[in-house]
Amino acid sequence: MNNSAKSSPDDLLLDYLDGKLEGTSLQSLKQQLEQSPALQTRLEELRLIHLHLSSARLESPSNDFVDRVMKNLSASSAAASALSPRNGLLLIIGILVAGGILAFMLSSGTFDNANGVISLEKAKPATKYIQYTLPSLPLKGKVILDSILGIAILLCLVVLDRTVLRPLFQKKTAF
Repeated sequence: MNNSAKSSPDDLLLDYLDGKLEGTSLQSLKQQLEQSPALQTRLEELRLIHLHLSSARLESPSNDFVDRVMKNLSASSAAASALSPRNGLLLIIGILVAGGILAFMLSSGTFDNANGVISLEKAKPATKYIQYTLPSLPLKGKVILDSILGIAILLCLVVLDRTVLRPLFQKKTAF
């Protein structure tokens, strides 16, 4: 080969193992091998790799391999994105129990007198950088807990829809 002078040592060694070197390139490589133990070691490494690769049988996939992979991929992504109905029901039960306790506490009047004021004047950075007086925010515990209870009910409905109702109706429409 006339371009072997520009090739890397590994390329020359692989050409030697493949029997592609001839003439001056072959003689030059043999002289380098006699003088360099590192090059001899590399030749042995490449010989083992070459031997293994030449004896290994390449497997080819079946004709419908791509179709099966694509079907499994779409099925697994749909299954992974959906919550299981069992876990969804457990989550709904947990939300209902917490919401029930909160509703009981609200109806018994536990938070009727939970009022307060958040004063922004006491914040050190605010008084340092702002020259005018800041308003105070009234805090009513019952209103905040009513809001939390409403959010819990909405969350319960969303979980019920995603984990129980939607899979149930999808199964019915599939038949």
